[in-house]
Amino acid sequence: MPNVTRLFQVVLRDGATPVSLRLRRTFGEWLVARGLPSPDGGMPLQEFEADGLRVRMERRADCGRYRVEESRGAGLLRTRITYHEPIPGLTGWVVVTVEEDGPTGGVRAPEFLPAYLRTARVSDGAVHLTDAPEVIDEHAVARLVHTLAERDRRVPIVVVTPDPQDASAATTRAGHIATAAAGAAAVVRLADMRAQDRFNKALGGDLRVYGGGIRTYLAPFDPATERSPHRHRAIGGGMLRTQGQEALRIVTEGTIGETTRRPLPGDVLRAYRIVSRILSGKSEPKDIHAAVTPPTADDAREGLRRRMMALTVRPSPVPRPAPGPATTSAVADAAEGEDVAPADQEAVVAHPEPSPVDQPVGAAQAEPAWEVSDLAPRVAKVVADELRGELETALNLAVSSNGSDDTLLRQMRVLGAHVEGLREAVIERLHGESPRERSEYDDLRDEYEILQDEYAEVVAESRKLRARIRWLEGKLATSGQPHYGLAPDEPGFEPTSLMDAVTMARDTLAHVVIGDTDAAATKLDLDYPALARAWAGKAWDALRALNAYAEASASGDFTGGGFREWCMSSTDLAIPAGMVVMTESQTVHTNGKYSAKRTFPVPVEVHPSGKVLMEAHIKLRQGGTPAPRIHFHDDSGGLTTKIWIGHIGPHLPNTLTN
Repeated sequence: MPNVTRLFQVVLRDGATPVSLRLRRTFGEWLVARGLPSPDGGMPLQEFEADGLRVRMERRADCGRYRVEESRGAGLLRTRITYHEPIPGLTGWVVVTVEEDGPTGGVRAPEFLPAYLRTARVSDGAVHLTDAPEVIDEHAVARLVHTLAERDRRVPIVVVTPDPQDASAATTRAGHIATAAAGAAAVVRLADMRAQDRFNKALGGDLRVYGGGIRTYLAPFDPATERSPHRHRAIGGGMLRTQGQEALRIVTEGTIGETTRRPLPGDVLRAYRIVSRILSGKSEPKDIHAAVTPPTADDAREGLRRRMMALTVRPSPVPRPAPGPATTSAVADAAEGEDVAPADQEAVVAHPEPSPVDQPVGAAQAEPAWEVSDLAPRVAKVVADELRGELETALNLAVSSNGSDDTLLRQMRVLGAHVEGLREAVIERLHGESPRERSEYDDLRDEYEILQDEYAEVVAESRKLRARIRWLEGKLATSGQPHYGLAPDEPGFEPTSLMDAVTMARDTLAHVVIGDTDAAATKLDLDYPALARAWAGKAWDALRALNAYAEASASGDFTGGGFREWCMSSTDLAIPAGMVVMTESQTVHTNGKYSAKRTFPVPVEVHPSGKVLMEAHIKLRQGGTPAPRIHFHDDSGGLTTKIWIGHIGPHLPNTLTN
C-alpha cells in the first residue's frame, strides 16, 4: 500500500477574472524554467514529460486541474492544482495540494505559487496572502490585531519581532518564511520596538512575543477571550540565533502543517467535487451553480437538526453589553483613539450537508467486472446510498438519550472500515493501469480525502455532543430539574492535532507527565492530516481519563485496581476499556529489540535506573496502518502520584511490523 503523505494544501480565494490565464502563465513560467514547453491555452488537455517530471493539464469551460509528478530521490512528489473562475455567489478559487510517496525532502510551497500570489489580491477569505512579509509600524498595530481576530481567517499569521542583537535578522527571517509558506500563512514583521511594545500591550501577557522571537497565531483567535495561549506557538530569539535554518524550518513546517490540516471550506468542497466530475465528463459546466447554495434539508433531516439544537445549542442568557463601540479590549488598547472596526465576537459556523454525488448518466457497462474505470461511479453510489445514511445514524445516536456510547463508536468504526475498504479495493487494481485509469484513480483519491475530512468532522461533533449530554445528565442528577440545552460554563477544548492535545495536556493536566514524544506525534499530524484530527480528540479524551484516574488513585477515592478497571467502573471522563491494554505479548518481553523501543525515561523516584518498560498502552485506532498508541507507566500509587507517558505516535515495532 502506498505511503502517501500530504505535505501542503491551501485554499486561495481569487475574485479577479480570469483566474485561469494568470494561473496558466505563472505555472507555465515554472514549466519553462524546468525545461518543458510553455502550455497552449487553447488546448483542453496537454501532457508533458521530461527528466522525471510528468505534467498533465486539463480544462473545461471555467474550471481546470493541473497534475505534476516529480521523482525526487527515492520518493515521488505529486502536486495537484484545481481551480474555478468566479461565478455569481461564489468567488473564484484555487486549491493547491502537494503529497509525497516516499521521502522527497522538506516541506514548502510549490515554486510557481509566489508568482501567482503577485498577480491579484488573493486571500484565504479574510486575509490578503502574499509571498512577502508585511511591515507593521506602531500606527498599524490596531489593524494587525483586528486581522488576527477576523472571524473568517483560516491561515496562521506569523509575527516576527526585531532582534536586538542583529538589526537585519528579522528581515531575513520574515522573508524566508513568507516565501517558503506562500499561500499557507500571512507573515508580518514588527518594524521596531515601539511597534513590538504596542502589539504586546494589545494582546496581553500570555500572548506576547519579543526579543527577536517569532510567534504563530492560529485561527480562530480573539485576544480578549483566548483561553489556550499555548496554541499560538513561539520560538525565542535565542533559539533562532543558535539554530538558524533549523529553527526557521520548524516555524515554516509547523505553520504549513496547521493550514494543511484544515478541511476545505463548505462552498469550495462542494464546488471541488463538481469540478472533478466536470473534468471527467460526468457533469456539465452549468452544474457548478449547485455549489453556491447547498440543497434544502428534507423533513427528516430538519427534524434531526431540531432535536440536536434542542439538546445542545441553547446557551445561558448573557447580559446585553452597554451601548458603545462593539470592540474587544485588545483592539481598543491597540487603537488608542483610532477608529477600527472590531472582529465579530461570536460566529455561528454552518456545516452545510454535502450533496450526494449523482450517479453517472449513461448506459450500463456490458462487463460487470470491477474495473478501475468504473470504480469511481460505483463508489459515488455507495457514498450517496449508504455512507451518508451511516453518518446521519451516528449523529442521531449522538443526540439521542437512548443511544449508548458503545453503539455510537461502533457506527463510527463501521463507517471508517467501509471507507478504508473502498480505498484498498482501488489500490489493489492499480497494477498495469492505463492513463485513463490513472485519472480515474486520482479522482477517486480526491473523494477519499474528502471523506476523511468529513469523517473527522463527524467524530469531533459527536464528541462535543456526548460531552454536552454528560453535562446535562449531571445537572439533572444534582438539581432534579431539566436544564435542556444550557451551555456549560467552560467551553470544551477541541484539539486540531495530536501536538495540540499534547501541548494542552502539558499545560493543564497536573497528574500526567508527557515525555519527549513530540517528533512521533508530529509525524502522524503531518503524514495523516485528516485522520490526525480524529486521533487528536481520542488522545485528549485518553489523557484526561489518565489524569482523572491518577487523581482518584492518589487521593484514595479509587482503590479498585488499575486504569483499565477504573475505565470499566467509572462514568466520569472514562474511555472505553477496550482501548486500554495493560501488558505486551511474551515476544515483546523476551526480544530486546522490541522491549527497548518501549523503554522510556522516568525520574529515579519512579525507577532507580531512570527508565522503565512502558507496556501499558491506549489504542487510538484499533487496527490498520498506522495504528497510533499512547504508552504509559502508572505511578499514581507511588512517590510521584503521576502517570508518565513515553510515547504518543505510530505503533511501535513488533512481530507484525518487522
